[in-house]
Amino acid sequence: MIGRSMEALVLMLAIAAAALFAFFVSGFATWPNLSNLAQNSASLMILSCGMAMVIMTRGLDLSQIAVMTAASTAFGVLLTGGHGVGSALVAALATAVVLGILNGWLVAYFEIPSLLATLATAMLITGGIRWGLLQGEFLVLLPKDDPFIVAISSGRILGVPLSAVIALGILAVTGFILSRTIVGRTIYSMGDNIGAARLTGLPVRAVTLVTYVFAAIAALIAGIVVASSSGAVDFRTVTNGTLLFEVIMVVVLGGVSLRGGRGSILSIIAGVFLIAVLRNGMTLMNLSTQLQGLIMGMTLITAIVIDNHRNPRDPETETQGDL
Repeated sequence: MIGRSMEALVLMLAIAAAALFAFFVSGFATWPNLSNLAQNSASLMILSCGMAMVIMTRGLDLSQIAVMTAASTAFGVLLTGGHGVGSALVAALATAVVLGILNGWLVAYFEIPSLLATLATAMLITGGIRWGLLQGEFLVLLPKDDPFIVAISSGRILGVPLSAVIALGILAVTGFILSRTIVGRTIYSMGDNIGAARLTGLPVRAVTLVTYVFAAIAALIAGIVVASSSGAVDFRTVTNGTLLFEVIMVVVLGGVSLRGGRGSILSIIAGVFLIAVLRNGMTLMNLSTQLQGLIMGMTLITAIVIDNHRNPRDPETETQGDL
């Protein structure tokens, strides 16, 4: 009930913000801008699906944007090197899965706190890819005339951007996993009390591995969407940290508790809706990036404070190594 009230509150705030922007900001309430808003928020929704699943287990994936960039780099390097889209996608998927397994293995089997494990792998991935594949460069340019890139960046289905359709597909898959599978039931049980989940015989380690692999695959899909739209894979996306903070903000603000065990796809929808509206409206208002960062930072702090208030730490169900 508390989670639902949080989602309803965030949705009402998003609707109120959209109404204010539509009334006071010229060009907000137009179909081209709304279509652009949907297209630009697609990658945020895809990433949030993966992050939400990890956070529901009381984990955190600070390497998600690094994985996104690394897998996209593998895709871009092969595509520009003359390989077909199919082989480039297979290589990118293999890269994402291996990195997801690495994260999950460190957290589930070596029992390293997820915050430290994924922070370390983020640094390892970023340094390794830039040194090993790009010789220190920041960019991998994609062929903008490639049919696959054109379809992802500008394709539409019934007037809806293809990237938004892909995001909705990932959202549907996430909802199915959480509500209809043993993996989803185990995720909620782990978030409620991981010790009890182990004692009841639930496959805690295997599900932890699955959640990090899912987050990595979501990162790959989001990375291809972003790279196709911009025409390049940009490693500065990792170093500036803004996208990672937005993903965490979306998830927590929407009602997924950092304590784990709470949240749904409605939480993701609510959080993405609010953050996408705020980001789009502030951009149309020509607010500086510094001021936008200030507002987003205050929003993230507010979300964490609300989460702490809604889900106070319970010493009876706390386990060492959370996050």
